[in-house]
Amino acid sequence: MKRSSPKPKVLLVGTFHMRKSSDMYSTEVDDLLSEKRQREIREVIDRLKDFNPTKVALEIVTEEEKTINNKYKAYTEGQLKLEPREDQQVGFPIASELGHERVYPIDWMEVGVATRPYGEVHGWAETNQPELFNKIFQGEIFKLDTNKSILEMYKICNNLGEIKRSHKQYINMARIGNIGEYVGIDWLVWWYQRNLILFSNICRLASSGEERILVLIGSSHIYLLNQFLQESDEVELVDVNDYIGEE
Repeated sequence: MKRSSPKPKVLLVGTFHMRKSSDMYSTEVDDLLSEKRQREIREVIDRLKDFNPTKVALEIVTEEEKTINNKYKAYTEGQLKLEPREDQQVGFPIASELGHERVYPIDWMEVGVATRPYGEVHGWAETNQPELFNKIFQGEIFKLDTNKSILEMYKICNNLGEIKRSHKQYINMARIGNIGEYVGIDWLVWWYQRNLILFSNICRLASSGEERILVLIGSSHIYLLNQFLQESDEVELVDVNDYIGEE
């Protein structure tokens, strides 16, 4: 019986945004450049390096490929002080210490199919469907305890229960509106479009069965990316908890 060729391996690493972000949920952490936080970030880096990725994919729009790789090159040459953002604090050191020549931006943030911005959907629900608004936006929302260590926060970001909770809030936005006026869906289709583009860009990096792709991405994307990658049957998904431990 002929053995099938190995599939590329993908490690999805859910993260909180260390920088300001337009995502639905954001986390403000104390000085990430402090000695204490740098030690904690180092612990995460060392654990994720054990995956031995051949490529590091980052939540940066593809249009910034030249810019981000110019910064990465400057970092590898000792000419760049890392900013307090996860692509640089975590992604750059992993790639550099494994001898990678570049990093790979995979994100997309165009208007696309959206016919309403997120803020308009949020405001419409608050005014017209306050009960649903409170359930989606004021209820059990994903919120990190920033008193925890960076590793502990990463464990929470990659906890299956928290991932499902985050996705539930997004999918329930489809209920915002009325028959014939699908307010939430007017934005939600964009969220799916963005995640499908992320998925397609990850698959483009999986050029051979030898690839080991580490994807550093906001944790709210993990549910859909897991679903899309599993359904594609093109890659082997690796459990991030094997590297960072379970929460």
